[in-house]
Amino acid sequence: MYLLLDIGNTREKAALVKNGKVTPLPQLAPENLAKLPIKAVYFASVTSQEKLITLKQTLGLAHLPWRQVYSDAYAYGVRNVYQQPQTLGVDRWLGMLGGQSLFPGQSILIVDAGTAVTLDWLDANAQHSGGWILPGLKMQQQAVVSNTAKVFNSETFNGRLEAGVDTVTCLQNGCLAAVLGAIRLAWQEAPCSKLLLTGGDSKFIKPYLAEYPVSVEPLLIFHGLARYIDM
Repeated sequence: MYLLLDIGNTREKAALVKNGKVTPLPQLAPENLAKLPIKAVYFASVTSQEKLITLKQTLGLAHLPWRQVYSDAYAYGVRNVYQQPQTLGVDRWLGMLGGQSLFPGQSILIVDAGTAVTLDWLDANAQHSGGWILPGLKMQQQAVVSNTAKVFNSETFNGRLEAGVDTVTCLQNGCLAAVLGAIRLAWQEAPCSKLLLTGGDSKFIKPYLAEYPVSVEPLLIFHGLARYIDM
């Protein structure tokens, strides 16, 4: 059994791999981990080395091998289009590796809808042809509220693809429309065999993409990370 970690600046997401099967680990707690026969930890990180050392100690796993994964020019049949491959966000790289493992031989538009929304095209030969980055739903709303005097928002997101009739709904609906518009334009630019969604805001986006061949994979990054086990 292996532990997979996606370590951000504010939180960590975790999954387990056993016999090639990836399963989520909702609670990353030392008392839970101590009961598991974990052989090693594979992780992607955007945090500092100091935080990483603290995390190892906090989880009680400092005695295990920790193997960090970085974006690369080529791995497991997937080719990165960036001239400086290491500058591609590792979450995007792992998303492509995960997408190719789940849908081999298919062209994929991968959309990760989180703090930022990233879109990446992967052709049927697993060649990355580039992507887009735009603010996510929450970031868009925060930007508007913090830079205007009379626009306000609600803590609950109830965006719909329709005209708003008050300030909150106008803001939320507009931000949702912006993300959906980017996805639809991306598909128009280069249609694919599969539209693959991941990220926390996928639940808001998916209902408006019924005309596309959509699949949602919450563990997409971990499917990519799992490919590095026993490399």
